[in-house]
Amino acid sequence: MEYNGAPCMSACQHCGREHPPGTTNCPATGDSMQSPGVIGTRIDRYQLERLLGAGGFGSVYRARHVHTDAHVALKLLKKSLGADQQMIERFLREARAAASVGSEHIVRVTDAGLTPDGQAFLALEFLDGCDLKELATRDAPLPHQRVAMLVLQVLDALAAAHQKGIVHRDMKPANVFVVRRSDERGTERDFVKLLDFGISKMHGDAGTSGLTMTGVAMGTPAYMAPEQFFDARSVDARADLYSVAAMLYELLSGRLPFDAESYAHLIVKVRTEQPAPLHQLVADVPLPLAQVVMVGLAKEPHQRWQSAKEFAEAIRSALKLPAAGSTPAFLPSTEPPRVMATPPPQVAATPGLEGTHTPAASGWVASGAPPAIAPAPVARVVGAPPALSTPAAAGPGKDNTLKVVVIILAVFGVLFGCCTCSAIIGASQDTQSSVGE
Repeated sequence: MEYNGAPCMSACQHCGREHPPGTTNCPATGDSMQSPGVIGTRIDRYQLERLLGAGGFGSVYRARHVHTDAHVALKLLKKSLGADQQMIERFLREARAAASVGSEHIVRVTDAGLTPDGQAFLALEFLDGCDLKELATRDAPLPHQRVAMLVLQVLDALAAAHQKGIVHRDMKPANVFVVRRSDERGTERDFVKLLDFGISKMHGDAGTSGLTMTGVAMGTPAYMAPEQFFDARSVDARADLYSVAAMLYELLSGRLPFDAESYAHLIVKVRTEQPAPLHQLVADVPLPLAQVVMVGLAKEPHQRWQSAKEFAEAIRSALKLPAAGSTPAFLPSTEPPRVMATPPPQVAATPGLEGTHTPAASGWVASGAPPAIAPAPVARVVGAPPALSTPAAAGPGKDNTLKVVVIILAVFGVLFGCCTCSAIIGASQDTQSSVGE
């Protein structure tokens, strides 16, 4: 098509965007521009308008309900996976998990089903914003007050989920969506929506579901609790809290608690080493808040915060914030840029370890470090950090023996569990909407 002698761009049938003349393959999907696409077609009652994100397990589209004209984020499972009944069950469990919690901080699923030809779909509320991973990159460095306000909302969502017996098992910045909402005075504030309950553990799974096998790892490795690497079925809510602490550490310092060259090496580090103390990495993070984060990263579940509510109260206490229900969401900061106490090493991201995803659309529905202070397993007052003690130095022989044992377990984990883990990592590439498999 030409306009005044110049070629015109037309909407792509595969992603709904316009591409320059001469484009042979859709940049988003890789499909030939000459082949028919799904944009404009219907899935059940929804007409597909634009691709929002895609990953290993499926895609998410902006879609319109043909009867009400309401926009939704329509999440579709890849047709090649449609013959796997367990995959369909895992896909549809997101709808059940989200609906059973009923928190305003969890993305709302409005519809779910299977078409006559076997296409599994979820319809989720359409949100306009970006995930926390993109936000942290775009607005880096985020002030610690803003990070705290965002994470407090994440913990509110998890508290509601945990109360219903649901463990998320894939907490990471890419599964936290941030929108801007106006309060009663018209002031815009951050508002968090938790995404992707597709690999969540629901109450009663152990007796009724074969979706998770004993000894199989599930989640995104860079944020997984130590126990989650070896048996995703037996983890409890404290694994989610570890992941939130790992998110906090990354958001405040600009680096993950552990980096590694391989999956097996990461397991060894998570099981045998301590992350660098947060307060030594970032000068302007208050010491009480840094200690709260380090408690959350304890190796043993009984040494971490024991509930999302307790974790949230500890953050509020560390920053001297009002009690729950009276703290406003964070307003744009006027603080000076953060000063790093010591620049974090520039380590290339390890493919697959930290999880990746398709860049966001504008809207969607989308070693050698000193040991960290570790919490002692003692009784504590709710809202106050546990009594802290420096771990006793283990003798070289004992430490090396532990590492050898962990390496052996890691090898078995790679041989028998990494296929599942890799599949989950691939699914995490989806999110830029109420997605992420």
